[in-house]
Amino acid sequence: MATVVQVLAAFLQIYTLCVLAWALISWLPMISPSLAYNDTVLAIRKFLNSIVEPYIRLFRFVPPVRFGQQMLDLSALVAIIVLQIGGNLLLNILASAVGA
Repeated sequence: MATVVQVLAAFLQIYTLCVLAWALISWLPMISPSLAYNDTVLAIRKFLNSIVEPYIRLFRFVPPVRFGQQMLDLSALVAIIVLQIGGNLLLNILASAVGA
């Protein structure tokens, strides 16, 4: 049963990295338009959109913040914070339940 907790912890870390990568790739059109529309980058972006966007949509109520001339969407940051706090809470509950 301790293996289940370890697998869930690994999943939590991987999903957090996916959300972070999704947020960074979303900035590419502003930073480097030629790189943003590269076929490989588009494939990665499509994959990340398919797994991250449903979770991020839960946090779209967070209003964007003006950062210079750009608007900065904080929904990914809120999603990562909730994922880390909720995931760690769940892992601690599971670990104490199985005695790991």
